[in-house]
Amino acid sequence: MCAPTHFRVAYDINPWMTRNVGSTAEAAQRQWERLVALVLDVGGAHIELIEPQPSLPDIVFTANAALISDRLAIVSSFRYPERRHEEQAYRERLHSLGYATTQLDGVFFEGAGDALFDRRLPLLYFGYGWRSDRTAALQLQRLCSARVLALRLVDPRFYHLDTALCPLGSGHVMAYLPAFSPKSQALLRTTIGNEHLIEVRESDALAFACNAVEASDAIVLHRATGALRDRLQHAGYRVFETDLSDFHRAGGSSKCLTLKLDDGPVRRSTTTRSA
Repeated sequence: MCAPTHFRVAYDINPWMTRNVGSTAEAAQRQWERLVALVLDVGGAHIELIEPQPSLPDIVFTANAALISDRLAIVSSFRYPERRHEEQAYRERLHSLGYATTQLDGVFFEGAGDALFDRRLPLLYFGYGWRSDRTAALQLQRLCSARVLALRLVDPRFYHLDTALCPLGSGHVMAYLPAFSPKSQALLRTTIGNEHLIEVRESDALAFACNAVEASDAIVLHRATGALRDRLQHAGYRVFETDLSDFHRAGGSSKCLTLKLDDGPVRRSTTTRSA
């Protein structure tokens, strides 16, 4: 994670930013500290930090740093110039934590913002269309030793995969299906199956409910309707809401503010917690 010391909506690279460029972020530090406290207290997580930098307001969104696959960090290659200087900072910090680092060759790829491992299947969900290139899928499959399910994102409000999809350790997957092309929706339904698919309504999706952090049996998110809370509780989770409205203005929420460091493809022998 990265403290929002220098966070602000400084430029326009997604529809959420468009309406909020120049907005102050007076409550960002308090909101971030509350998120940290929740992840530590209810999830028992350990948190590593990267140093904030005045010229990099979006470095706080560490999900975009890289995709972690075991001890390999596939560092992002950002589409927009405004974020490209983050790449070296992320690479250096991940190297200091003991990860081998690499980048994909000749394509845009925005890390764990657009690539999420299923927790039940040896599968990597990969979102393309707004930030990451479709052709990154072949390189990811080789590097991660997992089947890659390429999914086309079509709604600009959900410009990263992790704003519309959230694989959970129970084997369930939260998804806002209208964010994807019809073909990708069909792929998701077939792959996940009705038993494990948690379809998210637009009201929850616009509150970035899919952009949630799972820590142990807790799910931490900005906001969720009663119906979604009930569905997640039925799946075996405790649900915690915390105000992240300052980050929402820039197009991010709890998942965007974290990078899972103990990540990678599920091994077929691995058992998952059942609901």
